[in-house]
Amino acid sequence: MIQPVTYPLKVETALELQRLSALGYSVRDMAMYFDFDYGQFKAEADNPDSEIAYNIKRGKLIQKANVDMRTAESAENGNITAVQQLAKSMREKNYNDLLNSL
Repeated sequence: MIQPVTYPLKVETALELQRLSALGYSVRDMAMYFDFDYGQFKAEADNPDSEIAYNIKRGKLIQKANVDMRTAESAENGNITAVQQLAKSMREKNYNDLLNSL
């Protein structure tokens, strides 16, 4: 049975939401996973001040940061491929930061 989103989110729900977003699941799939009403969940995901949007963004950030930190460690140890991947990731982040600052 479809449930409304209730606040505050349980810690377990927030962590699962972060993991799902880090894995690239769509908003529709995440709503279905939790059996939440899609319309309400989508509205919350689109609201940058909502707890749902925060946890979706946080999950993606944590995943990217973890990958970048492991890549940086490999690069520091002399892995040439990791150096190239890290340089590309840093260029993309700097580009996105520049766009967001405009």
